[in-house]
Amino acid sequence: MAPGREPIRSILLTGSLGPGGTELAVMTLARSFADRRVVDPHVVVLTSGGKWADGLRAGGIRVSELGIAGPIRRPVELRKLLSLVGIVRREKIDIVHTFLFDADVYGMLATRLGRPRAVITTRRAIKANRPHHLRAYSWTNRFANKVVANSEAVARFTIENEKIRAEKVIVIPNGVSIARFRSGDRYAMRERLGIRDDEILVGSIGTLKPVKGQQVFAQAILPMMRERLDLRVVFAGTRTRGYGDEIERMISDAGMQERALLPGSVEEVPDLLAALDLFVMPSLSEGMSNALLEAMAAGLPIIATSVGGNSENLEHGKAGHLVPPDDSAALAEAIERMLDDRNARNEFAARASHRAESIYSLESMLDSTESLYRSLL
Repeated sequence: MAPGREPIRSILLTGSLGPGGTELAVMTLARSFADRRVVDPHVVVLTSGGKWADGLRAGGIRVSELGIAGPIRRPVELRKLLSLVGIVRREKIDIVHTFLFDADVYGMLATRLGRPRAVITTRRAIKANRPHHLRAYSWTNRFANKVVANSEAVARFTIENEKIRAEKVIVIPNGVSIARFRSGDRYAMRERLGIRDDEILVGSIGTLKPVKGQQVFAQAILPMMRERLDLRVVFAGTRTRGYGDEIERMISDAGMQERALLPGSVEEVPDLLAALDLFVMPSLSEGMSNALLEAMAAGLPIIATSVGGNSENLEHGKAGHLVPPDDSAALAEAIERMLDDRNARNEFAARASHRAESIYSLESMLDSTESLYRSLL
């Protein structure tokens, strides 16, 4: 921070805290802002923050939990929401930056009453299946100074579907810590998972739910494991009710219980990435995937579906192999081709690593966000 310049007082307003991609982005921003001391962050959660809020507080970051537990139209919940007005006024907040639908809409309207100097709202997904969200956004966007999209694909969708002027939308890509995701311990994680040095490990990371496409991945890879006896697969991520059970059933039906792993949520993500030989992103829809950027930063060869920001992340197929979504045959063919071509794997990995470092670093995201804050003040 420049000598004599006061930190920007900011509220990072989110609908929830937890292991989701947006929630992790909020926590990363808060911690990074606090470290840089250019922005003074106050995280406000519309609901309850749990252990994630406690972790932020342990790092010296202010967290307020409004405790909204029901429809905001109920008087008791509306009063909790309107407490935002007092927070903004008491702390003389410069910037309110909102994340997730309830914060983007209801939270933004409430904080506007407190008269911050500027309000920023975010778009991190393509919500083609949520027309009620799009209708709400098309009305509340007039109260935002800027809308931050995390990819060009999300920006295009936002402009086309929320009836917003293009100049009001700015793209700031997600950013990840390059050093952290290059620091994984391959052998420690392989030992933990029971993977031999001479085995090939292919995997995905993401919450086990339909939109992430793990069933398509299972359909693609389980049959080829009968012929490729050195092939192992890991589906890492928190299991949602029903869908994770279906993946487990597919594994059992294929007779691959010993070679296909479902470890749940893995905290040592850099170690898991280091243990992989090939990363697969089978999503049916994405805005911009942090998991994909982390795999790029780790220097992995990648196969991803051509949805949302995946294509621009992978330089339209130059930094990773792209396949159509929900197409297990195309995905199987791509995996076979990649496993058979070590040179292609190495070339894709090198390009992905370079692209992550040059475009998708955490430092780049922070610089762009701070620059946006300054421009609005």
